[in-house]
Amino acid sequence: MKLPHWLLAGLFATSTVYAQDANAQNIEIRYSTLHSKLKQNVKEGHDDVRIALFLVNQADGEVCKIQKASMRKEKHYQELVIPESNELVVPVDKNLRQANPDVTFVIDDGITCDVSMQVIANKDFDTSLSQNEIAQLVPQMNNMLSDLGGMFASWFMPEAEGVVVHFTESKTVIKLADLSQDEVLQFPQPIVKVTPWIPQGS
Repeated sequence: MKLPHWLLAGLFATSTVYAQDANAQNIEIRYSTLHSKLKQNVKEGHDDVRIALFLVNQADGEVCKIQKASMRKEKHYQELVIPESNELVVPVDKNLRQANPDVTFVIDDGITCDVSMQVIANKDFDTSLSQNEIAQLVPQMNNMLSDLGGMFASWFMPEAEGVVVHFTESKTVIKLADLSQDEVLQFPQPIVKVTPWIPQGS
């Protein structure tokens, strides 16, 4: 699921985009901006889920491909490893937070990409997902959403009641209440990621 606009606002405050060459552009974000969201991942209560950050194309909603990523602070430079999912992965470290380097993501030129924050399951599920696994994920997803919302989250943050299973070109909603005890769901293609499902109007 994509989080509400008010949770994303801080991600754009220090983001700048500029051309690198004829075929690529840089998206530059201060480390502290990323750290403020990703630090939730080291808290207890949601060991099986995490906050994941992506660059998403404004035109079609697809995840933008990252060509290269790096951190730089004066003379210090470090390249970052980007997974196949194109998730924006940076180390969560207090010393880096204090140094606050510039984090640069290189993407294709000619597109506009926004930062998207999602709660996703840590595990790779291949082509099956069980009722027991979903029953374990949903409370942790709600804990993560509550932590993101702060002390007043219970007043206005809707709760997940299932999961959205994402595939390469499609997705499906699985409602926890619709599943039988110990039921195992089989899918015809590999699962790319699993995110919370929140009923419309919640």
